Amino acid sequence: MSAFLPVRIAFMNLQTTTAISSVAEARAAMNGEWKNKNLHSYRQALRLLEEAQAGTCRQSVAFAAFVKAARDQDMVVSDQPSEALKRLDVLARSIYAQDRQLPRSV
Repeated sequence: MSAFLPVRIAFMNLQTTTAISSVAEARAAMNGEWKNKNLHSYRQALRLLEEAQAGTCRQSVAFAAFVKAARDQDMVVSDQPSEALKRLDVLARSIYAQDRQLPRSV
């Protein structure tokens, strides 16, 4: 199971669009075709992803740095949940709403 909601990115060759949803996938994506691998946000994300894989950085911090680096280079195609996840969220809300209703008195 993925750790994060998928973020869809497009590499510079425009032929590859990838959904990234874990630190391992994000680290692998850093080897793809980026506009500028010398940009500070790219280097910071790479460092944090490596630290997260080593266990010395929180995965959420490293993944957020990856998304920022991709945004800085206009690579993010979509970071919105899929239609299936949106439907699941609606279903989950309705279930939890029923659980929170107060019992009726007789």
